[in-house]
Amino acid sequence: MQRIKIGLLTVLMAVFTLTACANNAPVPSTLLTQAEGNVEQARSLNAEKFAPLAFRDAQKNLEKAQAALAKKENAEAREWLEKSVADSELAIAQSHAKKSEQAADQVEENLRALEQEVKKNQQ
Repeated sequence: MQRIKIGLLTVLMAVFTLTACANNAPVPSTLLTQAEGNVEQARSLNAEKFAPLAFRDAQKNLEKAQAALAKKENAEAREWLEKSVADSELAIAQSHAKKSEQAADQVEENLRALEQEVKKNQQ
């Protein structure tokens, strides 16, 4: 019986220690800066137009992280920031892809116009 009490006490102490550590996690300031920078970069690339879902998720996760930081819930804030970074990186990649696709379409259109001009001049 004594061993059970000691074992239970040990488990409870471990749980309390882990809970205290989770609540006292360091402020993820570097991750916050990265998430904010990524969201701003996505905005500058017109992610609202080219990757609306990923951009919206990145913004929402950043807002949730900021709310968690305001409540001093640093571990939770870190999770939201990691999600925001991932979503904003997706939005950035999708925006670059869409812009590249548009540029390729423009090049193809220009080539068709040049081909028509060459054919016209040959006749």
